[in-house]
Amino acid sequence: MARLGLVFREGVLFGLIAGVFALVVRLVAALATNDVSPTVFSDFVTSALGLLIVGGAARKLAESTGETTPGLQMGAIAGGVSELLRTVVGAIILSYLPVGEAAFNRLSPAARRTASDTQTLIVNLSLDLALAIIFGALIGWLGAWSLLRFRPPREPKA
Repeated sequence: MARLGLVFREGVLFGLIAGVFALVVRLVAALATNDVSPTVFSDFVTSALGLLIVGGAARKLAESTGETTPGLQMGAIAGGVSELLRTVVGAIILSYLPVGEAAFNRLSPAARRTASDTQTLIVNLSLDLALAIIFGALIGWLGAWSLLRFRPPREPKA
């Protein structure tokens, strides 16, 4: 039970950290380009930061437990929390910024209805969340596996 609490706590903590970094990168990119759609560079930076944060946390879990399973579970939680924070909070913040309001005002009436449709937003968010959970789990597993597989020797051999 203690390991379950550790995995959940680490997943939420590092998911929030990765989500905040992804949110900051997205907001800086939106303010720098005056466009709400993410750029290739901001997507790359967001992915790299998530890989480093979640993978590093999974390596620490693997070091303390000696297994890859906690890293996989922690990565899934962290990936979901990170994507939820980046998507939902990012959309809320962007909707209040002038660049977000200008982008919404440029939409056609049909596109405005689609952007305001709650069912479509929930389906899109759930698909993004599912992919983020899967990729977060893979990143966590890879971080844990790399530590356990390629760990340097702890003591020099005599």
